[in-house]
Amino acid sequence: MKPTAIYSAALALALAVSSAFAETAVSDAQLKKFADAYRSIVTLSQEYAPKIKAAADAAAAEAINVEAQSKMVAAVQGAGLSKEEYQGIATQLRNDPALLQKVNDILQKAAAPQ
Repeated sequence: MKPTAIYSAALALALAVSSAFAETAVSDAQLKKFADAYRSIVTLSQEYAPKIKAAADAAAAEAINVEAQSKMVAAVQGAGLSKEEYQGIATQLRNDPALLQKVNDILQKAAAPQ
């Protein structure tokens, strides 16, 4: 699967998150932080999805999911955003094709061989 397809699939998941975050102008620096956090979340999703699927029972799957969610929040914070800021940007991407294209451009540049 091409990196762009992976990013598109995971971005669709990120956009599904609803937030009461007010729409404000998003700087290029914030978009870069969002893209960094997003890449980490994609990696964590790919790492944890098989673990959740292979869990012995629902309780084990939930424990693995909680661990994954915790690491995802830490990744967002490590990129320099709060969870609310991340969700707010994700919400704005749903309504702003130009902003979405900027994020896609950042992700594609990062995925391009140097």
